[in-house]
Amino acid sequence: MIERNTGRNLISKAYSGIEIDMDLIAPFLSATHTFIDKASHENLKTIDTENNRYVWEATDDLLFVMVVSKGARLSHMRFLVEYALKEFMKNEIPKDQDLDSLLKTWTGTSKTFKRFGNFVDELINQYEFTDEALIAGKAMDCLEVYSHLIKSILSVDINKKTRTRLTETILKRAKYVVEKFSCLAKVPIDENGIDVLCIDVYNTSYRQLRNALEELLKVVAVATKEISPPDAFKEMIFEEAMPYVKRDISRLQTYAILDDVVRYLF
Repeated sequence: MIERNTGRNLISKAYSGIEIDMDLIAPFLSATHTFIDKASHENLKTIDTENNRYVWEATDDLLFVMVVSKGARLSHMRFLVEYALKEFMKNEIPKDQDLDSLLKTWTGTSKTFKRFGNFVDELINQYEFTDEALIAGKAMDCLEVYSHLIKSILSVDINKKTRTRLTETILKRAKYVVEKFSCLAKVPIDENGIDVLCIDVYNTSYRQLRNALEELLKVVAVATKEISPPDAFKEMIFEEAMPYVKRDISRLQTYAILDDVVRYLF
């Protein structure tokens, strides 16, 4: 977190082996952002170096910059940066002060923003460093989200004959997914639904789990869209699937699952 006008580093955190001297680079990042802003009248969002990517979010007074691997999902990183900056603006400015007065009286010690530093720790700890990319690490959280999505889709209002046809189609198309991902081997798929919550997350890598659930969601969504009457599918989207997405949208954004919903339902 950098003060734009002075280039002072309010707080910095290092994770996943990326070594950067933030006290040294903070003034440079501030100057770079100001130059781009004034020279091109564009809002700087990312800068790529040979090995890393700098992802930015800014207010009139602050810059929040995250340095990540180029392999990291950019949508994940943008959400985290925006989320963290909003958290700072909401909770770090005392009620009897505004941001300008807070920065003017700040003595330069990072202890002032210790609570925010702990918040950033918690946010980043939801991710693990794998294959040079930051990915979501809370398997149970992700599993629960996909379970809700699949149940919502399968709640489509269709008659028994169509339900049987849908189940048979999902079983046929999901066969290759089950063969590809061993964690799905014991997941029941029948006319009662699909119980992904039975997956043993403790013996399944997050990457395999996430890929398996995304493939399964695709099969379920596409098959349901093809076989269900258009009105029934549309009603399911707006009465079941999207209300759930709206209630849990922060978590879907955190795990970049919102991308899957858009691709496979629409």
